[in-house]
Amino acid sequence: MFIYQILFARAIWPQAEREAFLHDADFFIRSLRSNGQLVSRNHVFLFQEDAVSLHVQCLKKDSLEERYNSDYVNQWISVLMERYGVTVSYQYLGEHLVPVPTAEVGASSSFILYWGGPSPVRSGDTFDQIPLYHLPYTSVWQRNYEDINSWSNSYAEIDGLWFRGSMGEKHFHHFLSDINSPLTTQGRSICNRLEQLTGKPSYYYLFNADNKDSGHHCPSCGGEWQLESKLLAKFDLKCDHCRLVSGRIRN
Repeated sequence: MFIYQILFARAIWPQAEREAFLHDADFFIRSLRSNGQLVSRNHVFLFQEDAVSLHVQCLKKDSLEERYNSDYVNQWISVLMERYGVTVSYQYLGEHLVPVPTAEVGASSSFILYWGGPSPVRSGDTFDQIPLYHLPYTSVWQRNYEDINSWSNSYAEIDGLWFRGSMGEKHFHHFLSDINSPLTTQGRSICNRLEQLTGKPSYYYLFNADNKDSGHHCPSCGGEWQLESKLLAKFDLKCDHCRLVSGRIRN
């Protein structure tokens, strides 16, 4: 990943305006994150003599280029400039010690929706992460990726509750692994939308398909989905008809 410093430059920062500025600047940062241009969280704003700054992480070195901005990103830049008279700039600081491989949309023959990591959309050829802003906007109602972000946030919360196992473990495992759960339904709908927009097969990762329940049969259509060899060294099960991939539980 690549590290940048975002600078909001202004000659004087009146104390009375700081709280309001931080509120609006936070919405700007959220818009960049929702667009996939930022992948870091829990940012700390630092007031300096003539600027406010924070450090962020991006999947690619050019992630913050203006050509990738969404309508919301541009809207919040305008808000900050008009309300507070700031200029917004980005300063490249360097690359993270642990690289995160990314894939290009054009070079990917298919996609996999898979929670975990900076981007929930993976290349079906390499499993590398694809920045959201390289994809067509997937939301049905607006030019954004809120459907993907909503699913990803829900998945993270449910996965955390299941993993901790302190309350309703079976209930949350059902959300993650059942073909008819609301989470799975939402994710498969996103895959359908992504396939419509790109013309490329888009698969949903169904969490921990249990050997006893699924056997050799797809839980959606009942067809054979056992692979002869692992796909991407990760998946044992794949149904091209239903656009599903999964892995067996090893006892």
